[in-house]
Amino acid sequence: MKRKFLMIVLSAFLFSCGNSEKKSNESTSSDEVPACCKNKGNEATSSDNVPECCKNKGMEMLFPSEVSAKGDSYLGKEVAVRGFVKKVCHCSGKKCQLADNDESEVSLTVFANDEIGKFSQELTGKNVKYIGVVKENRITKEMIAAEEAKQAEEAAKSNQNCDNGQGEVKEEKGHKHCGKNKDYSKMKKWMEENKKDYYPVYYVEVKNFEVMD
Repeated sequence: MKRKFLMIVLSAFLFSCGNSEKKSNESTSSDEVPACCKNKGNEATSSDNVPECCKNKGMEMLFPSEVSAKGDSYLGKEVAVRGFVKKVCHCSGKKCQLADNDESEVSLTVFANDEIGKFSQELTGKNVKYIGVVKENRITKEMIAAEEAKQAEEAAKSNQNCDNGQGEVKEEKGHKHCGKNKDYSKMKKWMEENKKDYYPVYYVEVKNFEVMD
């Protein structure tokens, strides 16, 4: 009788240990599943500590204008940007000019990283999704002043070359855009309103991309 009682107690103990081990394994397995894989709707804008199994799957899709307007919020983070490619640089091919759609103005530039090298001209006129890190280029007051002085000098020379003395513009090769200078008034106004000595220009350094259409 005593022996039979010990056998029952031993069986109960082994069964309990088995269930405990099973629950422990289930708990460990569940804990190993990354949060972004459990819920693909979670925002994952940073590449830091994001497992490969779910990178980019829950990433928020942004428009070029959003990155330009709120770049400080995304600075240093990995984002997905979908834009209409207005132009691919003909010189190096390393950058694309993006707009929200084919009717919008260019609002963001993306640069190819060293691994990509350069973009194909065939991307022009297509909607493309770019994955990359948001970075910042600061244009200082000194840089603007120097550029404006240079433009004023070039404009003066252009006016001399364009004007034939009778107020008419000569049709000479290389002077089709006489007097056309970049306007820095927007940048200077922003610096004044925000009490900054620089104007931030945000861009994305691309690590991969996908043609959407």
